[in-house]
Amino acid sequence: MEKIHQFDMEQYIRKRMMEIGQLEDRALYKEIVGKVLLELYQYNQDAYCGLEERILSETTPGQGSYAVYMALTDEKHFDATDTFLYPMSEADMEKKEVSAKAVNEAVRTGEPIFLYTVFLQAGASVIYRLLHENREFSGIIRTEKREYRGTFILRRNETYWDMVKKLYYVFAANHQPWTTVCEAYPAKMLDVYLLMAENIPEKDRIEEIRVDFEEYTDMVHCDMIPLWNLKKIREKTSTYPEPSIDKINYEHRIFAHRLDPDCEYLVADTDVEITNIRRVNGDLVISCALDAPYEWELYRISKEDRNGHYPYPVLGNRNKESFSANITELYRRSIKTKGEMARLMEAFDYGSYVNFRSVEVCDAPPDRWEYANYNMDGFIQDEIRIGHTRQVLLLSFTPVDGENYLNEDIMSFLVTQVQKLFPEYLCVGRLKENVG
Repeated sequence: MEKIHQFDMEQYIRKRMMEIGQLEDRALYKEIVGKVLLELYQYNQDAYCGLEERILSETTPGQGSYAVYMALTDEKHFDATDTFLYPMSEADMEKKEVSAKAVNEAVRTGEPIFLYTVFLQAGASVIYRLLHENREFSGIIRTEKREYRGTFILRRNETYWDMVKKLYYVFAANHQPWTTVCEAYPAKMLDVYLLMAENIPEKDRIEEIRVDFEEYTDMVHCDMIPLWNLKKIREKTSTYPEPSIDKINYEHRIFAHRLDPDCEYLVADTDVEITNIRRVNGDLVISCALDAPYEWELYRISKEDRNGHYPYPVLGNRNKESFSANITELYRRSIKTKGEMARLMEAFDYGSYVNFRSVEVCDAPPDRWEYANYNMDGFIQDEIRIGHTRQVLLLSFTPVDGENYLNEDIMSFLVTQVQKLFPEYLCVGRLKENVG
């Protein structure tokens, strides 16, 4: 291998100086040109080395560093010491009580009152039908003295959906590309509301509310806690902010010893305009216009931990580590063939649920397509769409296990990936049993 020699400015100046015949001119050259040029060269070299060191010290997160994972557990199996998955909402850890006074007031005003949230372990089409048929269920409200009859309804829980929506804007504020979050579990969280009830003496304490969900009884699970690998923390700027190179913004540094080296961080303060966020020698450096120390609200994103044990599958949005997945992620190239679309599907580790089979262009979607399909990026309203009437891109899948309640949700997640690449079409998924 050829050795590259570093240019020696001092030797070059000495050589040029010796070529000057007159001693007076040689001395003048050494005093003025040599000295000034050498100092300027050394200054540039030091500045270049400093810049190079600064760039190399910055850590660039790799593919999947900001991947979002979701799971579900019940109170019995919740592990408060887990460092991978945390409750999406801290309110899930609090015991909820409903007073007789609140029940009577709700009945009097005719406004349904929220009671608690349940997990419906059923396919997306089952939940769609349930929510759109406006079913009412009977049940009882038990106090320490007697039981009272009541009528109850189910509504889709919006709390977890809103958290994912807010996370989208956090990613945008931190200049990070958004990858669709697999929202299968939030889609199955339903809120139970009391619609009507017998009058309850306000001094009585409600001990239990029991609803008869009829044919859905075996699918309904109470006291469930949705989990994800994000945890909100607060950290204050470790030292006084330093002016940035642009002389407009300031660099807020949070020292490495206050952070987890195995985690990535996002600034959750979307009202603060962030111009840059990076890791330098383990420190978190946030560039913004704030000129004083600030207490930052951060999302700490834990990396996947395959050693954990959870009663429900962990669902993530990270691409599998493969060459084709890396190329697709890096270049976001357009898809022109069925094979390229299949590779897009295979980039996600969901082959144990559904397999992509075919794609066709139709003038209209199949009947009741919305029962089993929902756009997991449906809250994004700033995308460019071409026209109001679009042809349909129909994607066919075969389930690995036709009885798995997550099949339609995984299909919706994969179809959402295609929808982002084909905004001119309405992308629809269809599950077809493999007949051989």
